[in-house]
Amino acid sequence: MNCEGVSRNLSLFLYGELSIEEEQEFQDHIEACAECREAFEQEKAIHDLLERREKLPPPALLARCRRDLSLRLQGAEPARARWREWFRMPRFWPGLLRPAGALALVALGFFGARWTTPPAAIAPQPDSTIEPVLSRIRYVQPEASGRVQLVVEEVRQRLVSGAPGDENVRRLLLAAARDSADPGLRAESMELLKTPRPDEDLRQTLVYAIGHDPNPGVRLKAIEALKSYAAAPDVRAALSQALLQDDNPGVRAQAIDLLVQSRPEDSVIGLLQELIQKDQNTYVRLRCQRALQELNASIGTF
Repeated sequence: MNCEGVSRNLSLFLYGELSIEEEQEFQDHIEACAECREAFEQEKAIHDLLERREKLPPPALLARCRRDLSLRLQGAEPARARWREWFRMPRFWPGLLRPAGALALVALGFFGARWTTPPAAIAPQPDSTIEPVLSRIRYVQPEASGRVQLVVEEVRQRLVSGAPGDENVRRLLLAAARDSADPGLRAESMELLKTPRPDEDLRQTLVYAIGHDPNPGVRLKAIEALKSYAAAPDVRAALSQALLQDDNPGVRAQAIDLLVQSRPEDSVIGLLQELIQKDQNTYVRLRCQRALQELNASIGTF
C-alpha cells in the first residue's frame, strides 16, 4: 500500500472496515513512512475527539438506516438470482419433486445463515455482576516507551426479561424481526410476537418481511404469522406481489393458500389464472389450478 492508499483508507482502518490483508499493508506502510504515520496520528486524534462527543441516534432512525443499507447491499449483489437457478430443473424431472426441493433449499438457507453467523468475542469480566462487553481489537501499536496502544471496539450487553406482551420486550422483538442479521432470530421473534389480538405494528413488520427479507425461510414464517390478518388490504397486496416476484416456489405456494383462505376478489382470481399459464414451477401451477377449482372459477382467462 502506498501513501495515496493510506490517505484514502485512514478512516476505514480506524472503523475496522479493511480486510486483514489491507490492515497489515496499512500498518507496514505507516511504520516505515513518517509522513503517513503523522497523518494517521492526526486522524486518530480527530476520531477520539468525535467519540468523546458522540451522541446515540434515535432507535427509529438507526433501524431505518440499517434497513436501507441492507436493501442497497442486496441490490448491489442479486443473490436471489442464484437461488432461481436451483429451481430450473430439467423438464424430464417429475414436477411434483420441485416443492420438496424448494422446501429443502429454504431450510438450507435458513439454518445455514443462522449457523454460520460468527459470534462476537465476549471479553472476560473480573466481576460476574458487571454487564458483559463484546470486544474486538482493531489496531495495535507499540510505543518507544515500551507501552502498547490498542484500538478496541466495545459494545456493552444488557439482559431484558419479560413476557412477549410487555411493551419494552415487544418493541425489542419488533426491532429484531426487521433488523437482525440473523434470519433465525428474525423468524423466532415473529413467532413470539404472534397474538390473536389485532396488532398494527406486527402486521406492518410481517408485510415488510414478505417483500424485503432476503431469507425465504423468514418470508415463509411471515406469511404463516399473517393468517389472522389475511383480509387486510395491505396483506393481500403483499401476497399478490409475492406471487409475481418472489423467486421461491414454496413462498409463492403459501401465498396462494393465504390469499384463497377467504373469498378472494376478482383480481386475485385473475392472477391465479395468469400464473397457471406463466409460472415456471409445476407445483405452483397445480396449486393455482386446485385453488380455482375450489372457488368454482374458470382455469383459463377470457
